[in-house]
Amino acid sequence: MTVPEPAFDGRTYPYVPPASPPESIRPLLHDAAGEVDPTDFEVLRHALWNVNIEHGTTIIRTSGSPVVVYAHDFNPVILDEWGDYVYFGPWLQYLVAASSPAVKWILENRHPRPGVEPGSMFMTNDPWIGATHQSDLAVLAPVFWEDRVFAWVGSSLHHQDLGGTAPGGFNPVAEDIFHESGVVPPVRIVEDGEIRTDLEEEYMRRSRMPELVGVDLRAQIAGCRVAVDRIETLLERYGAPTVKGAMRKIRDDAEQAFAGRLATIPDGEWRSQAFLEAAGPGDRGLYRNSVVLRKRGERLEFSNEGTDPQIGALSCTLAAWEGAIAAMVNSQLMFDQLFAIGGALRRIDFTAEPGTLTSALHPSALSLAVLTLDQCIALAALSISKMLSCSSDPSLHREIQSSMGAATFPIAAFSGADAGGRPFASLFLDPVAAGMAGWSWRDGLDVGGWPWDPQVAMPNVEETEAFYPLLMLWRRVVPGSGGAGRFRGGNSMELASIPHGIETMTHHMASAAHHAVPLSPLFGGYPGNVNRFLMQRDTDLRELLAAGHVPAPGQAVVGTEEELPPKAFGIVQGNDDIYVLVWCGAGGFGDPLERDPAAVVTDVASGAVGAAEAERVSGVVLDDEGDLDADATAARRDSLRAERRGWDAPPAPREGKVDGDPEAPIGPGLGVHEHGGERVIACGCGAVLAGAEGNWKDGALRRETGIAEGNALLPDPARIVDAEIVLRQFACPSCLRLLDNEICRGDDPPLWDIKLGGGA
Repeated sequence: MTVPEPAFDGRTYPYVPPASPPESIRPLLHDAAGEVDPTDFEVLRHALWNVNIEHGTTIIRTSGSPVVVYAHDFNPVILDEWGDYVYFGPWLQYLVAASSPAVKWILENRHPRPGVEPGSMFMTNDPWIGATHQSDLAVLAPVFWEDRVFAWVGSSLHHQDLGGTAPGGFNPVAEDIFHESGVVPPVRIVEDGEIRTDLEEEYMRRSRMPELVGVDLRAQIAGCRVAVDRIETLLERYGAPTVKGAMRKIRDDAEQAFAGRLATIPDGEWRSQAFLEAAGPGDRGLYRNSVVLRKRGERLEFSNEGTDPQIGALSCTLAAWEGAIAAMVNSQLMFDQLFAIGGALRRIDFTAEPGTLTSALHPSALSLAVLTLDQCIALAALSISKMLSCSSDPSLHREIQSSMGAATFPIAAFSGADAGGRPFASLFLDPVAAGMAGWSWRDGLDVGGWPWDPQVAMPNVEETEAFYPLLMLWRRVVPGSGGAGRFRGGNSMELASIPHGIETMTHHMASAAHHAVPLSPLFGGYPGNVNRFLMQRDTDLRELLAAGHVPAPGQAVVGTEEELPPKAFGIVQGNDDIYVLVWCGAGGFGDPLERDPAAVVTDVASGAVGAAEAERVSGVVLDDEGDLDADATAARRDSLRAERRGWDAPPAPREGKVDGDPEAPIGPGLGVHEHGGERVIACGCGAVLAGAEGNWKDGALRRETGIAEGNALLPDPARIVDAEIVLRQFACPSCLRLLDNEICRGDDPPLWDIKLGGGA
């Protein structure tokens, strides 16, 4: 007997689908009307969008999971017959980004056995086929018309525990994927409209919380059934060619809008980088994550060039990385297209080096993949923002944003047994209340959420306490946790909790980044704070509670306070211990010395920023009544600017100044000009910094200092990593405007993050 080779060898490299359907798959319904009546199109466009909305709300109303009901950690999707995107849903954007390759894999590998048939649905959590990590289960259903596949609907949803060595699924000590929750390639979970109870029971059996996992699986199946039914109703009313024609036009219109925006941007290359830390417990390494964006004519290319090799528990797969980038393409470049990401993807190429942190090969550990993805989303946003800063369309400048808060979600997981002996396992969902980045035109919102998760919601304290045996002592906004700038970054929060009704609970930390090194902000803005896990041991908490007093921050007597590392397992919290979680704020935008002093007065009065930090960083001086001291402020700002003259001079300063408006802007302070027969990059004051195809940083004043100079809340990175971490600053040698801040290793060269021209 000859054993056939598998159609997909997940041990070597992720599945990459062919560009068009192979002849061997089940017949697909491609027929589409060439033109759709404008009225019918508008009705169908919004009807299909509402299918996605009803799909999602069905999941919320059916699910029993706080991860779904309160944190909205799921997203629905509509795809065409071959699995190309029509619509993302408006919840957690990147979750359905692996749905397209999953559908194509199913079409290639699941017909004729067991068969893609009417009334069937498939599920998978395989990150090398169609999931972001194992906890995110995709359920996908074909929509049939006249015995042909017309379209697909599906959802991806985070399931709270799918087994493995770490309760809740996030394993900070995993050496490879075999130490984590199991991987399920696409299997037919629904057959002839009925759930395969054998597979359902197998799936639930692996979980510590089978009832919760089971109801979430059925919520996804219910959502798919609703979506299939609604699309079939549209087919009956309008006919398949008209509905398919509307789907094609949705993508065509989105592509046209995308192409129009690209036409306002010169060819070039824009880079952003950050660092992942602690590949496992005890590791003090730092690992580069890079997103490079290139524009050539009418196409974009995203690359992970410069990203370090995969290691430990820090990696994600190619499909997940592409999804992270698509989330910000949707947010920043397709904001008026009802999440019709498929049109943009026609003009985007993804290039990733196999075996790297963001294109990991089997058997890499992947349970923390979503944390690396969070950072990739933030890096994509920065690269896109740098690109948009070069657009000739001022309206696109409103989409420019600095570094977002909670740029990797700090997994603060807890587990144990409740008073009745029933196991529980979850994580604090509160860091979805991320500080929003400072924009090019306004401040970021304190605890405003993420731009790539428009339905984000932080759970109420009472909801968390109702589900789990814990008591929340406080949850507060942290003043100054957002970065300073012309427009400041949004502040983040901290929370504190204790066991309730039980003697102990166990914690594990499974974060990937931004405990030592904050994300670099944009165009002179300053960084936010970092994530931190803290345990306050041997407090007088019980005495305070017995006296009827719930302590606020700083009110309990603490025996010892220990900072827990980014990767740790089995940390026991007793009845007298307070667990504290802090998540990082967002970066500011632009030189803080250009911030409106009246806005700083408001910041201090509202408690968003401390008066001392406002004076130190933004140069705004308040009198004893908290009012602006205009003369002292002017003097302080002049003094801070004058200090920049003492920074290191450029090795080869450029001579001359330019006049007039730039032919292409670069952020708020730079632009490309014609000067003496040469195209150059100059500051807004006219000072020439470099040739147009050079690195403008070579012509700027520069200094390196400790990162706490950028934000007083930043602790010493040496507590976590061995590498020297610096704040590298660049200023105009003429007007002394602060043009950029890099958070980097001391031996790294300056990041050449903006290259203009066809040769970039």
